[in-house]
Amino acid sequence: MNLLKAASLEGSSDNYFSHAFLMLVPPPGKGSLYIRPLLMGSGSVLSLAPAPEFTFLIYVSPVGNYFKDGLSPIDLMVETETHRATPGGTGCVKTIGNYAAVLKAQSSAKAKGYSDVLYLDHSCAVFYLFHGAAGFKNHLD
Repeated sequence: MNLLKAASLEGSSDNYFSHAFLMLVPPPGKGSLYIRPLLMGSGSVLSLAPAPEFTFLIYVSPVGNYFKDGLSPIDLMVETETHRATPGGTGCVKTIGNYAAVLKAQSSAKAKGYSDVLYLDHSCAVFYLFHGAAGFKNHLD
């Protein structure tokens, strides 16, 4: 998993996480289920260093539609000032810190009537790379 490497939490396999999801998440049925995995470094260390162990949690909650209009097309605001990912950063993986950087852009888009934000490539501000809510990343070769 890229996240484990990016967060210096290596030491477990993908099978551990897959098994946890299978044990906790019911099979598909009626309705939607929001799933938020959380992996955090823990252990008896209080310094800027990789943690000696980690804690893995899965929050689940029944939810309605994420967007107020359901699965119909949505309006996205193209963000030209704030970048979701920078070179060498953790933008390519889902980390808690990545959310803080985009809260202002997200709030601005919602205040202007948009459903979400479309983030551009930091290097040239031309190519679309990230869509906030979907966690989608477009690789351009």
